[in-house]
Amino acid sequence: MPPRFCPACGAPLQFSAQKFCTSCGATVPEVPAAAPSPGSTGPAGIPLIVLAAGAVVVLILIAAGALFLLPGLAKDAGASSAEAGGSGNGASLAGSPAMTPAAGRTTLPVTTTATTVPTSPPTTIPTTIPTTSPTPTLTPTPTTTVPTPTPTPRPTSVIIASETRVPEQPPASSYTSSTPGAPYIDPGALEARVHELTNVQRQNNGLATLSYDLFLADIARGHSWNMVRLDFFEHVDPNGMNARARGDWAGYPCVRVIGLYTYSGISENLYQGHRAGSYYTNAEGDVVSYDWRSLEEIAQVTVDGWMASPGHRENILTPHLSNEGIGVAFGPDDKVYVTQNFC
Repeated sequence: MPPRFCPACGAPLQFSAQKFCTSCGATVPEVPAAAPSPGSTGPAGIPLIVLAAGAVVVLILIAAGALFLLPGLAKDAGASSAEAGGSGNGASLAGSPAMTPAAGRTTLPVTTTATTVPTSPPTTIPTTIPTTSPTPTLTPTPTTTVPTPTPTPRPTSVIIASETRVPEQPPASSYTSSTPGAPYIDPGALEARVHELTNVQRQNNGLATLSYDLFLADIARGHSWNMVRLDFFEHVDPNGMNARARGDWAGYPCVRVIGLYTYSGISENLYQGHRAGSYYTNAEGDVVSYDWRSLEEIAQVTVDGWMASPGHRENILTPHLSNEGIGVAFGPDDKVYVTQNFC
């Protein structure tokens, strides 16, 4: 018998008496059966007509089973692409059962790719168990009585008159300028005014005022006159003595006891200026006139100069100081020397 093809999809039919296409499920027209020759029998003497009828029943059952199984197979395997074969009309072909491959076709195994979703490791948050610190048991400490030693007397500023010395003081004549027209400046009044202006600065900074000490003034005035005589301007004189040494030489033991601390030695500020604030010269360079300063101007310039200098300002505003002495001397060149001693 010549081969048969599905009229719907063109797939070859596998059986001559096939009623349904195993590829697309379409109904296949029946083929007229050839008339059996009279008296023909099949194997075992069974008439051929009976065998043919039985075969038709078997084919119908097979075709029905295939039609029943095709939807499930198509769902599991998925649709085949048009490239796998067909009539070229663009219709999708249902997948053939795995056990009944279509003639002339290659059945591609269905590959299932398992996608593993990465699982992030669980994050474990440590639980802190509170630790209870044991409360220490306090052991009573025996009380020990420490004997209080007798304090050693500290040195004090005790002045013994028989052991004091007064340095050389400027003569009265030195206070009068030899320059014509120069005004007279009272040295005592100038010293007093410098002292007053110093206390104004301390009061402005919340400090107690200083007492005026005449002995300190004598020591300060002696140093100012020494600078005039020996023509120098330093805290250390040509004999190598500083303010503290000059105080010790004069018998002035400057000792200050403040709480647990003891301070000793004289502190000192120095100033050097001029009686005149400015002067005028002629064409030949000779000085013809001066702008003379008053006592108030000299005192103000002196204290302002000290307050503008960190070291001098610190001496004026030292809290534990309590006494002050001012010594003024004038030079023959109209220079003014002011020494300020503290204790």
